Amino acid sequence: MKLKNILAGTLFAGLAASASAQTTEITITGATAFRQATMQAIYDAYTSVGALGTSFNVCHDFNGDNLSQLIASNKAVFSGTFPGITGTTVIRTSFNGSTEGLNAIAGNNDPSFLTVEALGTPGAVIKGSTTTPTETLRPKFSFSDVYQSSSPVDNEVLNPVGASAVGIVAFTMLANEGAPENLTNVTNQQARALWANGIQPLSLFTGDPADTDLVFATGRNDGSGTRAAYLTEWTYGVANLVNQYIATNTGVDATAGTISAITLVPADGLGSGNFVTNSAKNASTLWGNANVGNGGYSSSSALRSLMGYTSAVTDVYDGETDAPLLEDANIHLITWLSTADARNAVSAGAKLLNYNGVGVTPISASGSYLNSGFNEEDFKKLATGAYSPWSYQHLYYSGSLSANEQAWYTAMKSTWIPTGLQTTSNGVRLGDVTVSRPDDGFPIVAPL
Repeated sequence: MKLKNILAGTLFAGLAASASAQTTEITITGATAFRQATMQAIYDAYTSVGALGTSFNVCHDFNGDNLSQLIASNKAVFSGTFPGITGTTVIRTSFNGSTEGLNAIAGNNDPSFLTVEALGTPGAVIKGSTTTPTETLRPKFSFSDVYQSSSPVDNEVLNPVGASAVGIVAFTMLANEGAPENLTNVTNQQARALWANGIQPLSLFTGDPADTDLVFATGRNDGSGTRAAYLTEWTYGVANLVNQYIATNTGVDATAGTISAITLVPADGLGSGNFVTNSAKNASTLWGNANVGNGGYSSSSALRSLMGYTSAVTDVYDGETDAPLLEDANIHLITWLSTADARNAVSAGAKLLNYNGVGVTPISASGSYLNSGFNEEDFKKLATGAYSPWSYQHLYYSGSLSANEQAWYTAMKSTWIPTGLQTTSNGVRLGDVTVSRPDDGFPIVAPL
């Protein structure tokens, strides 16, 4: 064999080995309200190439080695063959809220991710563990329930400008379990009054002066796109202060399904003494307003669990002093969640409320209209603009993309996210709705 043929063969083998050894890393943060569709989409993409344990492996931060635990996890790491990308693709997710996610990809706050070492020994199982190794890093991609314009992130223009939508996320008002029969609706005016003050009489919502129980606002912190969505929908002002209450660290008995103590969110999120909460992450600091009451839940999963508990004998704290404002009171909680989270909350006892006289009932994908998670009547309310609590789900990234990152981004938008939405009812495909809105909370318009 001639020398040049030997050298050419050696060079080709070297290039082939280099290609096969290539690793593409995708890091994703952002919307907790969209994580189910995201995780399902990623899982579906990997399984389209080959089997779990053979073509790819995955680990997440929940206890439980199954798909339902994986798609509900906050952190996960995948490694294997992704369709359309040569070599190994490692995808790491860390969901921390839409607005905080935009802050992270702009380089302002690095979230914690599972390391590749968390995968351990490859095997045909979805490995769940709460003790997996982590590291902090700047992610490349973020899902967001809202436009960048509804966030305080202005140190970098995130991409793609004007073409970031990948789906639609619908929301609904909820009351916690035990809400009275005549509490059925919340208007935007009532919502503004409740969130501005934190407390309102039940009669404001029922129209009955005899309803003297108190209603308390509860919701997310300012890193959440869900919060940005409700404050823009009510024309309240996304950066304005609110007053929200959350359960104290000892205030929930999951076994009995009861809430025994709530507090105005402490300024540092955590509090102390009788009004200590479960995490300092409950603070709202992204807009620079770490005021008492302005914080909220850092995760939609904790909030939806809260709405499944009764609150007939509850102490209420002001987030600053150890003595309760109220003792053993029969109170009610109102919040706003994505319809996917609301479906889980209702199954635990929460009550769906109409918004401005219009409501929807989220159901599972199985048997729903266009696999949307709604029956046909409710879907058409959303599709025609009759039901307005929805926003676009965006997938933003920082800087420019490599060829493999672009291939992943294009495949997720065009194929895998629509597939994930059809499986999880975590939102609605873009092409299934013809109405539109130019920005968060803006009027919905229909084509003429």
